[in-house]
Amino acid sequence: MPRPSPEAPSPEPRVTLLDGLIKYAVPLLGVVGAVLFGTLRLAYVFFYQPLRATPEEVGYGYLEVLSSQLAGTVELVLLLTTVLMATALGATALRHTAGGRWRAALAAPSRAALTRLARRCALAALIVVLALLPVLAWLFGTEARHGSAVRNIYLLRFVRIPVLAVQASPATVTWTAPSRPGLPEMSGCLLYLGQSGGITVFYDVADQESIRVPSVQIMVNLPYAEAVPATCVPADR
Repeated sequence: MPRPSPEAPSPEPRVTLLDGLIKYAVPLLGVVGAVLFGTLRLAYVFFYQPLRATPEEVGYGYLEVLSSQLAGTVELVLLLTTVLMATALGATALRHTAGGRWRAALAAPSRAALTRLARRCALAALIVVLALLPVLAWLFGTEARHGSAVRNIYLLRFVRIPVLAVQASPATVTWTAPSRPGLPEMSGCLLYLGQSGGITVFYDVADQESIRVPSVQIMVNLPYAEAVPATCVPADR
């Protein structure tokens, strides 16, 4: 009696590129987006905290933070990655030259070596940028609290790459309604911080307090000044 032949093994399910993206790339992007937003929001908090305001009060929610800051952060990471790669390649060439290995110093690195170096430099650049942003935000927020104008934070004054899209601009305010019971007096020592939900937020340098007023009741003028008048800054600063 013939023996039954064993069943053929079922073929392995084919994994497509789309399946791989859904399984790995989408969750990874979600984690990276959450970490990036958390770090960027922390930087915004550090800038506006000395000015007694929050990012949400001046119009920086989740979408605003990512849309206004993501491009600048990517540019900064790419720039720092390029600098780190050039430094590493230059250091390797100098080490070969010092050892008398001229051929190795002049030889171009392999594609695999360049790929590994680019990954390491990109990771290092991302960590440095994310750690540096809150520190820069705190420093510029403290400078604004002392009356200086801040219109975006740039990498360098001559390299106009926006590092953080924040503002604290000297402002003059005019009331649109003659009667304003219960509303604060608006001095000439104000920094305009932003607005959200129909409320405009200022910081009074002289009183060291934040002020919130209905946007429909005021007209705001933002002269291009580097700081509020010197008389606004307390003498002990």
